[in-house]
Amino acid sequence: MTDELRSPSLPAAITAEQTYLQIPSHPEWIAPTVEYLKERAVLCGACGPSRAHKLTLALHEALTNSIIHGNLELSSDLKERSDNSFTEVLAARAADPRYGMRPVEMHVEYDGERCRWSFTDQGKGFDVERTLARMDQPKPETIACSGRGILLMRAFLDEVRYELGGRRAVLTLLRSSGEEKRRVPRLSAERPVRIAPIRCDGSVDWEDAYEAMSQDLSPDGMAILQARPATSERILLGIDWQGQILYVAAEVRHCEARGFGMVELGCRFLDSPSSTEQVSATNGDIERVVVGLLEEVKAERVCSNERRTHPRATFTARILVETGMENECLVGFGRDLSRSGISFLTGAALMPGKVVLTLPHRTQKPLRVIAHVVRCHQLVPGVFDVAARFLDVADRPENL
Repeated sequence: MTDELRSPSLPAAITAEQTYLQIPSHPEWIAPTVEYLKERAVLCGACGPSRAHKLTLALHEALTNSIIHGNLELSSDLKERSDNSFTEVLAARAADPRYGMRPVEMHVEYDGERCRWSFTDQGKGFDVERTLARMDQPKPETIACSGRGILLMRAFLDEVRYELGGRRAVLTLLRSSGEEKRRVPRLSAERPVRIAPIRCDGSVDWEDAYEAMSQDLSPDGMAILQARPATSERILLGIDWQGQILYVAAEVRHCEARGFGMVELGCRFLDSPSSTEQVSATNGDIERVVVGLLEEVKAERVCSNERRTHPRATFTARILVETGMENECLVGFGRDLSRSGISFLTGAALMPGKVVLTLPHRTQKPLRVIAHVVRCHQLVPGVFDVAARFLDVADRPENL
């Protein structure tokens, strides 16, 4: 490609940038805020797309700490308990204006060589020297949850320090250490996919097919999040393309545990379909489908401004969540409720799809409703922020 036809590189032209944000201490603000900060870092050239996932984890850890341990004043000791105390208190504090409306201030500075993010909360702070001293312990397994979060941020960034008695975290990433190393950049793309293992003889094990969720996508491959380990080195990825499921052959390059029974697969698209099953995409189909999905992801980001149909009301009651998997029933704690849906916290990840929720009622028997999980983000290990849209009433109380 000649220089005249090559697209200009906007990140290379940005020499400095500053951003200031202020958000309330509500769990649903964490994921979009972190995504915004990460995207700004990529767009200005402070972080290459290949480093973006690690930066996202570090920023998520810092903002979550500012909200949960800072403004909501939840102790890490509460998280170590085996019951649902941490999740229950977190839902109640977030719904309490005295805590939930405390702001977290974020200041981002980029000077062309390094990017700094500062997160300032309104909490009581913590003993910084004592906490950091634990990082030097010879046995990392003895480090508390808060300490593990600091270790994670240190692993992904060039510097992590604290000011104002622990109320401000300052994260630094050097542009040189965040430069792009991946040949093809990835985009975050959460999509339901169907996985079918390919046997050693090239046939497809349709009886062992299962549902999963894509995490990111590039022209070369896809990352998959699923509730089981990989059972074969090659798989078929069933992708919804223009109303039909098109299967793309892929090779599993890595399989890593992500906690709470979830596993991430890193998959590379194969050039040819399975030799014995004529259901895979051709080379041209693969390129057409992947390019189309990438365009959809970009369009969704442009049109992602939220417009709520119905107002929300505070709802902090204990609820039950039936997932339909081996009669599994989870405990959740509501955060807010509207005519069209509910948001709540629970202790396990929920895949997008139908669930049955049991909601308490002050004067009638509990109401069981069918809902569709539309969002599930991990706030801290063992706590997930879930949003679900109501579909129908599963068990109508009398005189409803």
